[in-house]
Amino acid sequence: MFCSTVFSTKKLLLLFFSTSSLIFGTITLVFRHRLFSSILNSQLAIEEGTAAYNAWIETPIPVYTKFYFFDMVNPRDLFHSHEKPILEEKGPYTFREVEQKVNLTWHDNGTISYRRVKFWYFEREMSVGPLTDMVTTINVPVVGSAEFVRGDFFMEWGISDMLSTIEARIFVKRTIGELLFDGYEDTVMDLGSSFEYDEEEEEDPNKVPMDKFGWFYKRNGTSWADGYLSMHTGVDDMSLLGKIASWNKRTRTDAYPGDCGLVRGSSDGLFPPGLASSTDSISIFSTDLCRPLHFTKTGMQEVHGIPVEKFDLAATNFANSTVCPENDCYNNNIPSGVQNVTQCKMESPAFVSRPHFHLADPFYKDQFQYGIEAKEGKHDSSFWVEPKSSIPVKVEMRLQLNVLLRKVEGI
Repeated sequence: MFCSTVFSTKKLLLLFFSTSSLIFGTITLVFRHRLFSSILNSQLAIEEGTAAYNAWIETPIPVYTKFYFFDMVNPRDLFHSHEKPILEEKGPYTFREVEQKVNLTWHDNGTISYRRVKFWYFEREMSVGPLTDMVTTINVPVVGSAEFVRGDFFMEWGISDMLSTIEARIFVKRTIGELLFDGYEDTVMDLGSSFEYDEEEEEDPNKVPMDKFGWFYKRNGTSWADGYLSMHTGVDDMSLLGKIASWNKRTRTDAYPGDCGLVRGSSDGLFPPGLASSTDSISIFSTDLCRPLHFTKTGMQEVHGIPVEKFDLAATNFANSTVCPENDCYNNNIPSGVQNVTQCKMESPAFVSRPHFHLADPFYKDQFQYGIEAKEGKHDSSFWVEPKSSIPVKVEMRLQLNVLLRKVEGI
């Protein structure tokens, strides 16, 4: 009897565990998606302790920025012989970039405000030469001052007299280091900063430094350049994760009128889980362009064995209103393919395009004898995003900054 009882108990235990396993397996199958989403969401929300927060607060992997410059080969011929410019590309000059988020402020509406501090470290072995390499390029302070007074006869006359007195040059030969982070002194900058002193502007943490000129002057190790951002953390609503809420405490910029001036898109390349597989486009707000950049889905690929959705920089981003009517408020009243950013952070004749005017109107290439040669793939920008988590696995951004040089009648 005892053995029989033990045998029966074993059968009951086996039946119990089998039934329990079946029930657990059924529950797991039914709620697998919900469990996965719950675990994923808990780590993607931007709050202290999550994996996403730790990766967001400071760059966890190496990020490299490569700078290329066009060396002006025939600056004298441009004026004396009216020849078109000849350009020679120099680069890359590679920097390892580290980004940190500072001045964090958490808000009750599920957003966080912060500033970005960026550090750039020169990587000589990944560059074509040292930062002492020289290039001949446009003297932006001089060209900018001429554009600033365009259309005002008395101001044009005054600037013309000043530029003649100080023997200002439209083209300068400077080192890569000076053109990037070190900056170079220019008499026009000295005069301009002495006339524009304003006590309130002096205290503005977002004010562009005016004592020297350099494309990234005083950006290394400082937090002023990208302004004060606020974005949704996803804690209260995961569908809003990464969406920018405001920039410099405003929901629109003064750079563009109408809808083009709205602050929108992802703040730091963060997206809600599943968005990459459910949408055909994503947008990222650029503080350097004062506008969102739009990317369109082009299909599935693999990166390091991981299935990803590829998003390419949309062809319509820098199109003029003739090609894309919705871009009318971007004031791109020029041949298509170049973005007018003259009013973005300071009044200067700056325009943005893809490298070598890729996908732009042939008009731009025709302005040069040679040196401009756009190539598909080499001059494109793309995001590769894992579809379930919407985490970018690979990012390649390639943009070109251009300076408009044209005759000012009074100068």
